[in-house]
Amino acid sequence: MRLVSFYSIAGLLPHLEISILIPEFLRSLAKHSFGDRLTILENNKKKIRLQYSSAGMRHLIKGFAEGHRYILPYQRAVIKDKKKNEVKDSINIILFNVAQSLGLVQIPEWKWITSYQGYLDIIGLNVLKQVSYDVFVKQLCADFHLLYAKLNGNIPRSAELKIPGDLNQNILVFPTGTSRQFIPVWWAKKNLPNAYFAFFYKDKDAAVFEKSGLKTIKFYHEPGDIIVLANNASSTISTDSFPSHLLQSATKNCTITITEVLKSRIVSPAFKGKIADSAVDCHPCLHLDRKNHPVCAAGYSECINWKSKLYTENILKSVSRNISSSVSI
Repeated sequence: MRLVSFYSIAGLLPHLEISILIPEFLRSLAKHSFGDRLTILENNKKKIRLQYSSAGMRHLIKGFAEGHRYILPYQRAVIKDKKKNEVKDSINIILFNVAQSLGLVQIPEWKWITSYQGYLDIIGLNVLKQVSYDVFVKQLCADFHLLYAKLNGNIPRSAELKIPGDLNQNILVFPTGTSRQFIPVWWAKKNLPNAYFAFFYKDKDAAVFEKSGLKTIKFYHEPGDIIVLANNASSTISTDSFPSHLLQSATKNCTITITEVLKSRIVSPAFKGKIADSAVDCHPCLHLDRKNHPVCAAGYSECINWKSKLYTENILKSVSRNISSSVSI
């Protein structure tokens, strides 16, 4: 989302030189897709003027003292999604407002909290506050066709990647997510028993799906693997996690399942696929990783969307032409 948004900003403001340091595993694909407008840095020791962070104030103090300055696109969204403000939230709001006035942090205005996260990621920057949401979205939609063509071309992929011969006749599902957006095995087996389920090759959850008799595919270090697999499937379903961020610019034949985050925030306005929106009252909710939080903020070990008949129906309808008649709801 962030790279796509900066790419559009570079199209709107071509005089602005934008250099970005991103994780190494993303750099090959990023250079292929965005290198004509953005400078993708290689040296992680290079002095960076601004760093993105999701940390709280007490974790940033050391960085302030060392001269670091931060972009904080998440703090206000987290406070809003909690639905219940606590005393510490009020204190944090005051502290971050003070830090912003001192030039230590740059934060998007409250009015953009429900907007597309890609816009939230860039509109906190003082140099970009002149760019209205409507102008940004117009450029984002215009750039979709450029990025779509690049991402459907000869993109970087892992040498280990293997594509099943019958993938083009089957639905491909990216079921993962660090929080409750993860598709439960029981749901997958009941509703999409003939689909392929794609996992990062180190993901131990793949074995759980395999033991349940479900077909799995592995992708590797190159994020382009995700796109290549999706473009070889009859249709694709992805949870609102990392794969969906790639696929929103790379395919028109994907369904994104919304669980925790607002669809207005997590799905690009330029996305050409389908959305299965959350169907439960506790939505939206905070992102709490499953490893450290056995239940969500509402007290469930699994998102209750997966037990919603309406939610399931909406997902299956979106790929109905590819579902075997043996599927039951």
